[in-house]
Amino acid sequence: MKIRGIKPMQDAHVNVTPLIDIIMCLIIFFLLVGHIAKAASVKGIKIPAAKNGKDLRDKSNQLIINLVPPTGGYGNDAMPSILIWSNRIPENQLAAYLRKQKSDNPAIKVVLRADRSIPYRFIAPVLISCAQARIASIHFMTRRPG
Repeated sequence: MKIRGIKPMQDAHVNVTPLIDIIMCLIIFFLLVGHIAKAASVKGIKIPAAKNGKDLRDKSNQLIINLVPPTGGYGNDAMPSILIWSNRIPENQLAAYLRKQKSDNPAIKVVLRADRSIPYRFIAPVLISCAQARIASIHFMTRRPG
C-alpha cells in the first residue's frame, strides 16, 4: 500500500482589497459628518442652562438656527446675527427662507441655538418667522446645569 504525502500548500494570501475599500468609505463618511456638524454649529455661542430640558430623540429633519450676539454689545441698534449653515440670513428674509425650507421638507424641525445673553426681543422675531412659515416644531437648545 502506497502512502500519499500531503501536497505542499500554495502561498496563501489574504485579499485585503475589500478591507481597504471599507476603511476608505468610513474615512470619507466621518469627514463628511464632521464637516456637516461644523457647518451647523457656530463657536462662541454660550448655550443657556435648563433643569427641565428634554433630549431631542429624533434628530432627523432639523434646521439649526444660530443667534450670535453682536461683538460690540447691543448699543447703536446692534442686532444679533442669524446664521443657518454658516450663512448669514437677514431678519427680513428669514420667513421667506423658512417657507422655502418648509416646502422642500414638510417635516422640518427648527432648533434654535441662541446665546444666553441675547434678550428675548431679538428671539421673538425668529419665532414669528417660524410661525409665518407654518413650522410647528420649534426647539430651544439648552445644556444641563453644572
